[in-house]
Amino acid sequence: MTGVVHIEIRESVEELEGLVRQQKNARLKERIQALYLIKSQQMKVSA
Repeated sequence: MTGVVHIEIRESVEELEGLVRQQKNARLKERIQALYLIKSQQMKVSA
């Protein structure tokens, strides 16, 4: 699989959690939730 294998998420887990709560747009909320899960569980983007 080609593409991005590593990205740096600069926001903290707490910041991402707050952004998820504030977001009204469902699509953007899902994207932020994905970043939150990756950051909080120390997962890799490829997972």
